[in-house]
Amino acid sequence: MYIETVRFIVPPSGAEGFEAAVRGGVAEMLQSNAQCFTYELSRGVGDPATYVLRIEWTEDSDRIGGVRDGEHLSPLLAELRPHFLSVAEAYITETTTVRGDGGAILGLSLP
Repeated sequence: MYIETVRFIVPPSGAEGFEAAVRGGVAEMLQSNAQCFTYELSRGVGDPATYVLRIEWTEDSDRIGGVRDGEHLSPLLAELRPHFLSVAEAYITETTTVRGDGGAILGLSLP
């Protein structure tokens, strides 16, 4: 699985519009894309101007006309166009075999 991570720095005056764009058109496009497993927009606790959009893609997403082709990419970019200057970094990673549940899932209680 590929994980695409895009970090945005959005000034407070643009936060509402940015969240609305992701909640609306971007979410709709990702939900209708058969190569998207899941997506999530998170906001910084210490710095609320920092947002991270995390998208989990199938491994074949770049090999079979996936997320980078015009059919899927153009509408996504159109929704995010007003926020392009807010992109601080973007990268794609792939999962490894290292994973597991943490104590909260495993039922461990706080001391």
